[in-house]
Amino acid sequence: MSYSLDNDVDAGTKKSSSTKNDMQLLTKWIEHDDHKYHVNMLSPKIAYGIRIALIQWYRTNRRKLPWRGDCGPFDGSTAGYGAAAAKNGTKRKKGEGKATTKDIRSFFATSSSIPSSSMRAKTCDSKAATTKNLLEEEDSSHATASREVTAYGIWVSEIMLQQTRVEAVIPYWLKWMTSFPTVHDLALATDEQVNSHWAGLGFYRRARLLHTGAKRVVDDYNGIVPNTVDELMKIEGIGRYTASAIASMAYGVEVPVVDGNVLRVLSRLTGIANHIKAGVMKDDLGWILAEKIVKSRPSGNVDYETIGSPGEVNQALMELGATYCSPNGSGVDADDPLKEFYMSTQLGLAIGRVMCDGSAINRSHIEDLLTSKFASSGNKGSLCCRLCETNGVSTAFDDIIEQISNNSTTQSMTHQHRENVYATAGHSALPICPPKKSKREEVIAVAVMTSQIIGKGRCWLMVKRPSEGLLAGQWEFPSVCMWNSAEHKKGKGKTDKPLTDIEVPLVDPKLRSSALNSFLSDAFKSSGHLTSVKVNTSVIMNKRKQLNESIVHIFSHVRHTQWIEHGVIKESVLSERWKLNDGREIGWMTQGDMLNVGITSAIRKILAVTK
Repeated sequence: MSYSLDNDVDAGTKKSSSTKNDMQLLTKWIEHDDHKYHVNMLSPKIAYGIRIALIQWYRTNRRKLPWRGDCGPFDGSTAGYGAAAAKNGTKRKKGEGKATTKDIRSFFATSSSIPSSSMRAKTCDSKAATTKNLLEEEDSSHATASREVTAYGIWVSEIMLQQTRVEAVIPYWLKWMTSFPTVHDLALATDEQVNSHWAGLGFYRRARLLHTGAKRVVDDYNGIVPNTVDELMKIEGIGRYTASAIASMAYGVEVPVVDGNVLRVLSRLTGIANHIKAGVMKDDLGWILAEKIVKSRPSGNVDYETIGSPGEVNQALMELGATYCSPNGSGVDADDPLKEFYMSTQLGLAIGRVMCDGSAINRSHIEDLLTSKFASSGNKGSLCCRLCETNGVSTAFDDIIEQISNNSTTQSMTHQHRENVYATAGHSALPICPPKKSKREEVIAVAVMTSQIIGKGRCWLMVKRPSEGLLAGQWEFPSVCMWNSAEHKKGKGKTDKPLTDIEVPLVDPKLRSSALNSFLSDAFKSSGHLTSVKVNTSVIMNKRKQLNESIVHIFSHVRHTQWIEHGVIKESVLSERWKLNDGREIGWMTQGDMLNVGITSAIRKILAVTK
């Protein structure tokens, strides 16, 4: 009996000690009013422990990617990571997938009309050729030969990876490096050659700046990519992040690299209640936190073979943020190298134990602390943590409680399962969600005009966009903007109503056709002698077929609702290009022309419904 009694005493003592630790942890987190609270968590000993754990994991488990010098096959996918979270049944933050972009040739392989037997044979041959090309491209993305890691190759990869999934970038990077293997090759390329290699990646300004930057490196640095952050940032398109990535990964410079994935890891390691897009995180103190890990080292001589080079540490942090510490990461996965270091899981455990399993007195105390914290947040004289959002602690706390409460069966779970639910809820709540940005809405009338180029076959009328602004320099079908939410809001005067709450109008089909008639009429008048015969104005003016459904295409800051009209000009036309009255270039393009200049995914959507 004494043995059992001793066990009961020990259990009670451990529970009391655990409750005390949980209360202290939560009290400090809720009441902290200085960013040093988070910075000091990464003590030299802790930061070095994180570095070693990261390097050991990274060298064994990292994804194989061509710009890292790996041999194929390559796999940039992060599918399957963080699966432990789903097993725990906690509420997860949604991640958006991205549809695979079709090869442009697929839009020209078939005709909307019923082909003859000879045409069907040609079509089959065309499809077979297209399939062969696609297979060859697939094989090239899984090449077995390794590539040398270069500053230029890292530069290209980092620009391509901005706001683009890794698996989507791999074939683009391989094709790019085959066509433009050096900075000199890229500098000598034409704008249209660059656009054709970038088409489908989106955010085309990146390609233009990369091209301009290559010319700068050739002109000012004799074709050698600089090896310091300061010099790299003098090049067009290279900011602090890209400069730091190139310097650390290509030249071993001991500087941190901070992106959204790294900030997510840092937020969870130190309990920061803010979103990763906050300026203080991505432009300021986040770099100080990351630097503590990148510069952590044992006393004495530094052996990078053991502790990892600065470039390896930076890549390991980003890799972890994209895999086990992604928004869907659980924080308790057995393969997560930092599972013992996360403050986020400790907070989740503490909140679950105190607020769900603890005494009413302790719950009341924590609630009073939160109330006091919330009340003082509006007081300009009160101290506050620079790293945390004004009410970030309360937001994260409420999110953790909500996620735990959504698991109504926690009491019937085993102790370990319940603890995992608590820990995962804390991990999921940090960093907090960023405020949603309103997208500008535009209604676009689009005319898809096709004809025959003498000696070349079917062609499409295309217009080149201005050299500045959205999709600068890209080719598109003739179009007219009929309505946009920014002008609508301006016309309504000052209002707090977000753009996303404004109803997008249908716009009268007659008005859309009239606007296109005016545009096309002026366009053909400006062509002068470039049309071989007088174009039938009835086709331009009123014989275009209107599609019943609109096509929606979403860019980073604007959403286009596109209404398509399709017309066929039977008379043959010449293939020369000419200038519109506003200076933009316009002309007829074959399938091959489109391949050469590159077309956007928005144009591919239209081709899919008008082929």
